Amino acid sequence: MAKTTKRIVKLYLDPVANTLNIWWDDPKKASSSEEVSSPYSNDVIVKDKHGRPISLEIIGLFPKELNIAEYLKSNNKIKKHEPFLLEAQ
Repeated sequence: MAKTTKRIVKLYLDPVANTLNIWWDDPKKASSSEEVSSPYSNDVIVKDKHGRPISLEIIGLFPKELNIAEYLKSNNKIKKHEPFLLEAQ
């Protein structure tokens, strides 16, 4: 019978930066990163010191309607460092 190994995948969602980080290895092993060469995305692959991919950062995960950073940029009524409530319309 083949031996199976259990791997833990960590997901980090940052709604303000509009990114999703997927780690399938220890983030402390990160040594370099490079942008994915695609005209459709500007995602980033993180590699360890041996050049093996250990993470993927998806940039621009949410559409503009759900992008909190875009909302904050377009709403001039919000004062810096003041709490606010986001509401769906």
